[in-house]
Amino acid sequence: MVSRQVRTAAVAAAAVTVLAAGPAGAAGPAHRPAPPARTVGYFSYTPSAAAGTVRFFAERPLAEGVSTRLSALPDWARSQLPGRSAATPRTGTPHGYKLRRGNRSTDYVYRSADVYAIEAECGSGGCRPVQQVKVAIKEYVRGRTSKKWEITFYGSRWSGSTRFHLDYTYDCGVNIAHAPDSTCSTWRRDGAQGHGSGVAVDGQRIVKNFGSTAVVTRFPMVKLLVTFADGSRAIGDDGAAGEKFRGWDVCATRTTTRLCHRTGDGS
Repeated sequence: MVSRQVRTAAVAAAAVTVLAAGPAGAAGPAHRPAPPARTVGYFSYTPSAAAGTVRFFAERPLAEGVSTRLSALPDWARSQLPGRSAATPRTGTPHGYKLRRGNRSTDYVYRSADVYAIEAECGSGGCRPVQQVKVAIKEYVRGRTSKKWEITFYGSRWSGSTRFHLDYTYDCGVNIAHAPDSTCSTWRRDGAQGHGSGVAVDGQRIVKNFGSTAVVTRFPMVKLLVTFADGSRAIGDDGAAGEKFRGWDVCATRTTTRLCHRTGDGS
């Protein structure tokens, strides 16, 4: 298994801030052609053409009413500005899904930490938030002989406009020892439900079968896509739209199903 093992206590306590101090960055070119208007979900928009606008996910929101130094933003946010680039992270979990910290509160419930979708305007004086949306997931396994889990999506306004759109994609992963992980539906045909997608709302729950094969470790994989009020989308740490959440490993036998005491984290 490529994924690093993480103890429950360490995952619940870990937290990394993106608000480190550093030198201010420069704004981009003054002129850029405005993209055409489009329609996404339930509202129409014209994406912002501001060269100094960045859109990204982070573990902490930006402070309101003050400028945050450009160097405090994650690499994938700074790389959106002209003349900057950042490496794309690679992980052992399929397609780059990562455990977003959080807490395994019982043998059956794990909730990720909150993650913030941020749109910010940056200039020579730093970056100020335009709109921020808080997102997270919860994983619940039903226990006993059930081979289903329930995934709950969370998405709510943190600052700025109240108007945003939330979508999701879903898949199921198999934690394979001493090898790259695979997806449940491609690894073996045992009833596991594969890829799915749709519109998400705060508190929405989906129920999925993760497969009947015993003594195999599985985990959910969820990507949440946030579309801001101007129609732009937040970029995840893999350089693509959306933030990828890896759920907690599930240990199942023929007669019992529960969250494992330890889990891979996607690193």
